[in-house]
Amino acid sequence: MIEYKYSLDNSSKKFICPNCNKKTFVRFVDTVKGEYLPTDFGRCDREQNCQYYKAPPKGKKAFLIDFITLKEISNKAFKLVDKNGLISIIPKSQILEQKENSCFISEWYLKNSKINYLNKESKYFNSDFTSFLNVVKTVEKPLQKNISYHSLKLQDNIIKEYNKKDNVCNLTYYLLENFDFEKVNNAVSNYYLTGSNFFWNNSTIFWQIDTKEQIRGAKIMLYNKNTGKRIKEPYNHINWLHNALKVADFKLCQCLFGLHLINEDYTKKIGIVESEKTAIIMSMFLPQYIWLATGSKSNFKEQLLKPIKNRFCIAFPDKGEFVYWNKKANELNKKGFKIQVSKLLEQSNFENGFDLADYYNIY
Repeated sequence: MIEYKYSLDNSSKKFICPNCNKKTFVRFVDTVKGEYLPTDFGRCDREQNCQYYKAPPKGKKAFLIDFITLKEISNKAFKLVDKNGLISIIPKSQILEQKENSCFISEWYLKNSKINYLNKESKYFNSDFTSFLNVVKTVEKPLQKNISYHSLKLQDNIIKEYNKKDNVCNLTYYLLENFDFEKVNNAVSNYYLTGSNFFWNNSTIFWQIDTKEQIRGAKIMLYNKNTGKRIKEPYNHINWLHNALKVADFKLCQCLFGLHLINEDYTKKIGIVESEKTAIIMSMFLPQYIWLATGSKSNFKEQLLKPIKNRFCIAFPDKGEFVYWNKKANELNKKGFKIQVSKLLEQSNFENGFDLADYYNIY
């Protein structure tokens, strides 16, 4: 059986087409790693009007070979003893993926070896996208990353389940009452704003999606549909999807809200705010920026900002937080970041906690 490493994404997600600039683009997915390929590989659904289609090359064909031992003998080669006791010296460049007791070896090498491979499992590898090519060093099990992810299928199911009942979450209701329908529709689509009845009816899910389109986490918050303010009484209505689903041992490793959008335009400046709601609203007021949110004052830090290190950013801290964010920005800029911190709110007469969306709603 031949397994192809890449396939078109079968979820309902759509991206900006690199040819017609419409949000009708289905991207190719790495079926092994569950990650999207670069943004130019995919198919536009506008088959009559656009017809854009670009598939990744099939790459190298390789076969899965079981082994008894696999030992590094130099910086260029391994000694492999297969199940039949046959000893082979294999260049590292020809071992394309390693498992615990087996590895995928290129067809090119196997054709010139004595290893029996024709009835083995096979698949294709492409050196442009597979980071593990030519880097096999030991036969030890790889360390597990200390990060958990929600699946794209889970996100798709939650969105479909809520939308099929014609529900509108409180935050979306507020946005529709106060902003142009088309702008709200675009913002909801771009940020995958999702209604939910987890914990509280008509609450809102904010998906934290990284640059590889992996879902790091999903924050659930409840808003007043008339004021657009978060409900904080008698307690702060904030929780997480993995808690709602009771996912055992979920390792939350947050990223900036909206981070996935930086792949869609490499020329736009990036605006950074604290609140997810503010990022969404500012994307309607100032669409010439890509708007990201830290989710909290303390999340304005290197760990979360690292993916945008090479982009020019303007941070807009809430009133009263300028000193803290400006100090952090100065520290990060010494490391190569390009972050400017705005004094717009700090120089206003508004109360502490006032944010950029409040400012634009007033003016």
